[in-house]
Amino acid sequence: METRELLYVTCRSCSSQVPTGLPLSGAVYEIPLDQPYQLTCRACGATATYTKAQFHILAAPAKG
Repeated sequence: METRELLYVTCRSCSSQVPTGLPLSGAVYEIPLDQPYQLTCRACGATATYTKAQFHILAAPAKG
């Protein structure tokens, strides 16, 4: 089974990366861009609403 990367948003309060609980998959492309998702940051506890337009994957660390 292939492991899919999780999608994240950046917390508006503390700039931490907040997991959306959604994997990067074909199903994500069917979600409307403006569908709201309410997420709570694990780092600061702030709750905010985000849309798919704000989702991203985490950047891989540079190999050195």
